[in-house]
Amino acid sequence: MMNTPFPKLDNRLKQALLLADPGKTAADIGADHGQLSAALLMSGYAEHVLVSDISEPSLNKARTALGNLGIYDKATFAVADGLDALKALRGTPADNIFILGMGGMTLSQILEKGAHRLQGAALILGAQTDLPLLRETLQNIGYRIRKEIVVEENRRYYILMQCTPAHPDEPTYTRQELLLGPVLLQEYPPLWPAILNRRRQMLETAVTSMQKATSDKRAAQLPEFEEELSYVNGALSHYSTQG
Repeated sequence: MMNTPFPKLDNRLKQALLLADPGKTAADIGADHGQLSAALLMSGYAEHVLVSDISEPSLNKARTALGNLGIYDKATFAVADGLDALKALRGTPADNIFILGMGGMTLSQILEKGAHRLQGAALILGAQTDLPLLRETLQNIGYRIRKEIVVEENRRYYILMQCTPAHPDEPTYTRQELLLGPVLLQEYPPLWPAILNRRRQMLETAVTSMQKATSDKRAAQLPEFEEELSYVNGALSHYSTQG
């Protein structure tokens, strides 16, 4: 391998990499510039990587990056939509599949459409919105969340997940777990209040608006928002009692 520097990952990608257990084959779905793909290979987390993006120009950037690092021959490249990219592995299962940096609704749609292609792979996911929807989708396709972490990058906070197939008779998530996160509710990581406080502000504003609403449809949403607000307040109270 050429004497080249290790790919410089931002903190979000670095923490996503550390969520994976080393394996033979990894898939980087939506790889863009290919930095994570390169890091997977150069760190020994994978012997071979599927590098996929829906954009040909983006994938060309990844091809160039891995070529410059002397690891082009350890990658399979695919221009594809979501998990359709896994067809390029020709039946070889991926140990870890990374899907990061998109909205929860888009990510949920990708998982629903491509669930039959997963073959038991561990999923390392990072959604920027609609996390309750993503958690419900994971449950619906037969997966459960094993790790949830909060990561700070450029003063923004992200929740990353590692997910694996559900065990036989493993219980489904409660409403509270879908809304806040089953592992986060067990571990209460130190950065989580930054996300909870922002969510509380949004919910309080929404609840106040709904309480003044005259339309039946708007008022009907009030119990749902009040329920989530109570869960958020309960989680934040944990930190105050521990502090």
